[in-house]
Amino acid sequence: MNIRVWAGLVALTTAGVGSLIAWSVEDQRQHPTPIAEVIAAAPTQVPTEFRAPAVSPWAPGTAVTITKTLPVPGETIQVGQCTIAYSFTAHDRTFAVTASHCGVPGDHVWATVDGVEADFSAPVGQFLYSDLYDEASSRLDVGIIEVSNPWHPMMTPAATVPTVVAEMVGELPETICKYGMTTGETCGPPINPTGVEILADHNGVELRAVAATAAVCARAGDSGGPVYAELEGQRVIIGLVSGTRDAAQDHSCADPEAGPMTMSYTSMPAIQTVIDRVIPEAEYQ
Repeated sequence: MNIRVWAGLVALTTAGVGSLIAWSVEDQRQHPTPIAEVIAAAPTQVPTEFRAPAVSPWAPGTAVTITKTLPVPGETIQVGQCTIAYSFTAHDRTFAVTASHCGVPGDHVWATVDGVEADFSAPVGQFLYSDLYDEASSRLDVGIIEVSNPWHPMMTPAATVPTVVAEMVGELPETICKYGMTTGETCGPPINPTGVEILADHNGVELRAVAATAAVCARAGDSGGPVYAELEGQRVIIGLVSGTRDAAQDHSCADPEAGPMTMSYTSMPAIQTVIDRVIPEAEYQ
């Protein structure tokens, strides 16, 4: 089978692919848009309450492969790879959260094995909702997958932790981290809690997304992965990976020649607004 691979986590500016544009909050307030409304509603207090899904079959950092069509032997198929932020249940249904630019409703989701290969024996889920492609978009890079086979073996981080998500995200510690299927765990300081980034999806379509930023390295395939911080003695998910801006995309995260790195991410309170709208019956402990 011939496979043409694309992966999430790309960005666009007038200067070309590989960068991000941040618009100031003040500019958005002077020109009200749905984006400005989301930014204005962003909480500013330190997270003090956390929530945990009653059941979370796919661990944060689980790798997935995404296709628009079902594979046919001998035919070329477009394949994408992204990372899951976390999963949860709602009345006997299971869902996983990832980046919106990773797929659109109806896209098929498969288990990823050995880093880059996909298990095409049977799909493990399907994209249910993708906010950036919705006519009523909140401009949030949030996608929801309905999981059809929650107990299928999946590629997960070597060391997993309980799924705990933040109720609110405001002041953060000096270092936050992310986990992605391509680069694993990387960490760095937060930069900006709110802003607007201009992303480009795998088809080169320009997408505007509300996002926070941090000096953290990420690469294609890390999209949708959990962003987390140590809060009150435990690792808490505060968002998911959206885009990246690096001086040298061809260098590894550990390479000192890679230069300055900026990762954009969708904050957990914004993610929750999408989940509450699309799946209001989501269960938490």
